[in-house]
Amino acid sequence: MKKIFVDTGITQNRFLVFEDEELIDIYIEDISYKKLEGNIYKARVENINAYLNIAFLNIGEVKNAFIDLKEAPNLKIGDEIIVQIKRDSEGKKAHKASSRILFPGKKLHLLVDIKDIKSPNKEIYMKVKSLFENNIKENYGVLVEAEDFNTEELINEYHSLIEKWENIKDKANYIKAPYLLMKSKDYISKLIDEHINGSECIELYFSKEKDKALFQKYIDVINFNVSIDIINTIDNSILDTMKRKHFLIGEANIVMDEVEAFTIIDVNSGNIDYHNAEIKSLMEFNKLAAQRIFRLLKLRNTGGIIFIDFVDVENKQKQELLNFIMELSKNDSNISRIYGWTKLGVLELARARKGKKLKELIYYDYYKEILNPSYVLKLIENKCLYNKEKFLKKEFVVSIPQTTFELSEKIGFKDKLKKELDIELKFLIEPNIINYEFKN
Repeated sequence: MKKIFVDTGITQNRFLVFEDEELIDIYIEDISYKKLEGNIYKARVENINAYLNIAFLNIGEVKNAFIDLKEAPNLKIGDEIIVQIKRDSEGKKAHKASSRILFPGKKLHLLVDIKDIKSPNKEIYMKVKSLFENNIKENYGVLVEAEDFNTEELINEYHSLIEKWENIKDKANYIKAPYLLMKSKDYISKLIDEHINGSECIELYFSKEKDKALFQKYIDVINFNVSIDIINTIDNSILDTMKRKHFLIGEANIVMDEVEAFTIIDVNSGNIDYHNAEIKSLMEFNKLAAQRIFRLLKLRNTGGIIFIDFVDVENKQKQELLNFIMELSKNDSNISRIYGWTKLGVLELARARKGKKLKELIYYDYYKEILNPSYVLKLIENKCLYNKEKFLKKEFVVSIPQTTFELSEKIGFKDKLKKELDIELKFLIEPNIINYEFKN
């Protein structure tokens, strides 16, 4: 049984997915931050940096994008090129673009200008290879991640995506750069495609009645529920996922530290009595820890290089644990490479950076527990709505720091709260307030 909790807002839209009471997905769309990853543009070359071997592209957004000239070595200033944003800008950096287009579908992705068959799972790859070997077109490869697919539907989707892409490409011939040719999925499309289509026994919960009405336009025959109480479940689940220390059995735990360049995960066995515990050996314990770690990496959308220090893995046991981890990695398409054991006996792997980390969407400073201003405004909105629903209150006074106030003014937060929820809000700027504090 899948339970899906949906909570929309002025600064953030969120959904959480539980399967058999276990949290399997967290998705946050930050509306105050314009996400470009996945968008496809017709771009114009503005500048070329020969030293860095990159070209800067005007894509019609606030920040330029850049492309590695290894992909397009003959680019000149003024040239026009179709690109896809592979990574959003960070700080002052430009967006990372690529001419290698990954055109998204429901069960497969179209690889443009590449005649190849790909899948992160070896078993799926063999099925897809046998299916497409005689059906693949010269300039269009496929990437399939879904395990459950109907072969006829997959072939039909492949040809449908080719037709859609060729229509976009034809359109681009008559449009002057910069121009947005295709926008990536919003939270509704993502939720429907990844968790609702093809699934049975789903219960869908909304924090607002208007969201129920919105989803009913897209989905038939599903159990819809509206309850303001789900916001507490959502926030508690997010903050629990973002904890630094996660307990496994008794005092046994894993500790996760995400820094700029990499993530370090330390597994601690505590004082487990293997004669009396459910876990009967150190190997079983390390496997249990690995399962929790890979679930957390996916939920937190952790990217980059990851080091995992398991407990006392002997040389003769390393291959067994590594094989177990290789199987786990098949459930996460973002695991790009497992390097194996370092000289210090630590497991090293890499997970692709796709979108913002959960940490970045929730925290401004993780270790000082200073929340992201966008997330603070979401929490304020929810608390106001909760008190309105439960206690019929419509006027609130809240103390916030300067950074949160600036974001509120920039997006017209108070006006939107009044218009959408009939709530009057007054902000007090207090430099000593870390996140927020309700005064009434």
